[in-house]
Amino acid sequence: MKLRKGISAALTAILIPSIVLSACSADKSGTAATQQGAAKSAETDKPVEIKWAGIFPPDTDDSYAQRFLEKKFNIKLVNVRLDASTAEQQLNVKLASGEIPDVIPGVTDINGFKNLVEQEIAAELPVDEIRKHMPNYAKYIDQLDASFWKAGFVGGKNYGIPRTYGEGNSYFLPAYNAAWLKKIGYNAPPDTLAELEDVLTKFRNEDPDGNGKKDTYGFSARGKDTLGSNQIFNIVFGAYGINPAAWSITDGKLQFGITMEGAREAFRTLNKWYKAELLDPEFITDDSSRYESKFINGQTGMLDQALWYQFDPSGSIGVNAGKSGMTFVVGQPLLGPGGKRYGSAHGMLQVPTIISAEAYKDEKKRVKIYELLDALAMDPETYLAAVHGEKGVHYDEVEGAAVPKPEYTDLQKAGAVAGIGYFYGLFKSNTLIHLSRPKSQMDYRAALNKDDVVRLINPLGQAILPGWTANKDAITKIIKEYEIKFVTGSIDVDKGFDDFVALLNKSGLKAATEEANEVYAELSK
Repeated sequence: MKLRKGISAALTAILIPSIVLSACSADKSGTAATQQGAAKSAETDKPVEIKWAGIFPPDTDDSYAQRFLEKKFNIKLVNVRLDASTAEQQLNVKLASGEIPDVIPGVTDINGFKNLVEQEIAAELPVDEIRKHMPNYAKYIDQLDASFWKAGFVGGKNYGIPRTYGEGNSYFLPAYNAAWLKKIGYNAPPDTLAELEDVLTKFRNEDPDGNGKKDTYGFSARGKDTLGSNQIFNIVFGAYGINPAAWSITDGKLQFGITMEGAREAFRTLNKWYKAELLDPEFITDDSSRYESKFINGQTGMLDQALWYQFDPSGSIGVNAGKSGMTFVVGQPLLGPGGKRYGSAHGMLQVPTIISAEAYKDEKKRVKIYELLDALAMDPETYLAAVHGEKGVHYDEVEGAAVPKPEYTDLQKAGAVAGIGYFYGLFKSNTLIHLSRPKSQMDYRAALNKDDVVRLINPLGQAILPGWTANKDAITKIIKEYEIKFVTGSIDVDKGFDDFVALLNKSGLKAATEEANEVYAELSK
């Protein structure tokens, strides 16, 4: 070792004078230019650091998805981990402590988005700039609905990149116990309110499970966790053209669904069915789990609060029904006013993605974030790596789509182990849906989501209504209280509905409705 060091030192002594002499004879300006060029090249090649926030995060900082993205885009990702159940609260704590992600996904509601704008945490993002650096995604938004660009506007300026929900146009569907239907003489699901009433009556009174007991009901509802939302007795409200928890357009003006005449009619029908014992009286306390379990285990004969993919053999209802040996048939919304079918749907627009004001100041970082987001949304290779991982390791290709291997079907576990799913995959099942669903699923989806069904979607999308926000809790509390009382009959619908609407208006709904119409007029321009 000493000999090698001596030789090295001797060579260095010989070479240094030669380099110095050579440098002296060279053009000094050329040397400076070379050094500056080398420094600039090194700076250019240096990975761009991006602080990234999301739910279902990886446990480590060397997951498959992170390594893939870092290598492909020459970036260094700093993970800001958020728990899915308390993401908004956790984000607020981090922001308050000065830990501000460069990219903030839509984990808040639209008013939380506005708050981030007002706190100057969100950067202004000119739409033309987004178009320039995210051309593929911009084209996707334009083709979907160009009005979606307005979702991120606050005070006449844009602060967000539009995000969509791939199943936003999928409406809630009813499903029926196939064996029960057959036993009561139906070869197909009911098509009208009158037929549904007949089916529910026989489900209750004609011992459809054959156990000799009167212990079955027509259906229940997720009263515990969705009262006041658009997921309670969808099939009945829809028959009257109503989404009770969304604004509806009447004669060019917005009116809140639960206050419309169709809602009164729906409550009359539900109260009639409740008195006839067609509805499970436990609907008030049933949550999602109990509601589904009662259908699968033969306590109720139908449910109406699920989307198509939950009925697929790989969906929650499909899987559980398969395990129990129960079979069901999926129906469609009932024929309603004017011979139309109405189905409540969430709508495609979500809370926009934010780039922090601090990150925006760095042009190189800003452009890199745009590039990354465009690829995550629209580049198949990037989408698959971030959402599904590595082919053969994390997923198998089936009918041209990625199907997770059994150990990666749980989103939390998949994210923790491989970083795949929703953490980096902001656009999971939203843009390149065909890469996440085999052809058989896409065909099933198309068969159940009919074009002639009128989607009952909030026409304001994610628009911000400060007046509604200020009174939301009071309004929701009243709605929850009266929904139960109208259905059970503790308040007569005919006598109490007008008082109910008046109370809502007095509690802030009137002002919110005026505000909603102003926003709607602006969005319609």
